[in-house]
Amino acid sequence: MRRRLLVIVFALVAGLITALSLPLVRATAERTIQTSFIGRVEDGAWFADMAATALETGRTGRLKAAAERYAELYDSQVAVVDADSETVLAPTPVDLTEPHTRSALLQALADRPAQRPGVVWPWDDRPFVLAEPVKRDGRILGAVLIISPTDRVRSEIADHLTLLVLASLAALAAMLVAIAAPVVRWVLHPVHDLDRATHEVASGQLKTRVSERAGAPELRRLAYSFNVMADSMHASREQQRAFVAQASHQLRNPLTALRLRVENLEEFVTDARGLRELNFAVEETGRFGEILDGLLRMARAEASEAERTPVDVSAVVAHRVDAWQAAFDARNVPLTTRIPDGVGALSLPDCLDHALDTLLDNALKFGDGTPVTVTVTVTRPPHGDGADGPDTAVEVTVRDGGRGLTDEELALAGGRFWRSTRHQNVPGNGLGLALTRMLAQAGGGELHLAAADPHGLAATVRLPAAPAPQAGAPRP
Repeated sequence: MRRRLLVIVFALVAGLITALSLPLVRATAERTIQTSFIGRVEDGAWFADMAATALETGRTGRLKAAAERYAELYDSQVAVVDADSETVLAPTPVDLTEPHTRSALLQALADRPAQRPGVVWPWDDRPFVLAEPVKRDGRILGAVLIISPTDRVRSEIADHLTLLVLASLAALAAMLVAIAAPVVRWVLHPVHDLDRATHEVASGQLKTRVSERAGAPELRRLAYSFNVMADSMHASREQQRAFVAQASHQLRNPLTALRLRVENLEEFVTDARGLRELNFAVEETGRFGEILDGLLRMARAEASEAERTPVDVSAVVAHRVDAWQAAFDARNVPLTTRIPDGVGALSLPDCLDHALDTLLDNALKFGDGTPVTVTVTVTRPPHGDGADGPDTAVEVTVRDGGRGLTDEELALAGGRFWRSTRHQNVPGNGLGLALTRMLAQAGGGELHLAAADPHGLAATVRLPAAPAPQAGAPRP
């Protein structure tokens, strides 16, 4: 945005300087032409007086010598014609049929004053053509024609034009550096702060605030409105967190007491059906307790304000796979890994541990006993140079070969308390994936669920790659 504003300001300032410079350039060129024209008119009048005597007496020697000397000094052509446009004197050949020359000559023979030529620009190499009538007692005897090159005039105009262009560029650069750039910086500074704060709020950092004292009045009002909005959102979320945490905590004690009372009823129930229902009631209280535990973990995770830190993904994945190996071996489910060494990512503390525990637990429970594979890959932008840039990501994928989920179920999976209708009898409360997704997003990553090939489910946690360590710095 700063570049776009500078381009707009540059265009406006350049247009203003151009609008002011063009009249000055034209006035300078016209003044130069006027000076040269007056000099030629004086020379033409002097030759006309001399030619009048020569045409009356027929003695042209003195006139010829003057014309030759003038041509030698000023590199100009001088010609004298009579009233019938016949050449009387021309030290160097002159083409009287050239349209511009013919027009000037006819005007002089018609006793009309010479017209000042238009502006001659440096790229216009046409010569000056001046025709002065030769008169005696009001009678036209002929005309004097002077054709002069415009090299000196054009060079002078080019020098003025170059000087003006350099002065305009210097003024433009000075205005941009001294005025435009500071003004644009002053205008955009609060905009950049608002943009940064908006991204932080979108990532869950609701305590972010911006200064209300910088920038234009409109931007200060916008900053104030943003802070009010952020305060309102933060207060609302804090109330929701407090309610969930307090409700879960307050329900814990009555639930524990209820379970103890239900379990104590077992010695008083002798009927087989009653015992079965009693066991169902104990199981439901246990399930209720698991839901409360999940809500408490989610409330604590939402209240956490930890920052992203570098995580050794290779080590964390290997550690969690080793921890789950015994559970997979107990059910005869193969668990394999593809983990490259030295892969690092940015994540919230324990986010990847929790995500792997959830995904491996789901693969073990819902993978129908098929082999489970855990892979770690590093993805880079299509046109990257191979270095870890801001768009480089680390993907940890847990893939099974079970029945997987349908497209409709994939769109709903990961929501709080959501479970597939085919898995209602499998232990769980539907909060694991929701909590994993929330933690991944809070750390700048994401959780992606997709159908595996040829069948099964592929759950991928995508995290931003950790920046490459500096020379001599320890790896995370």
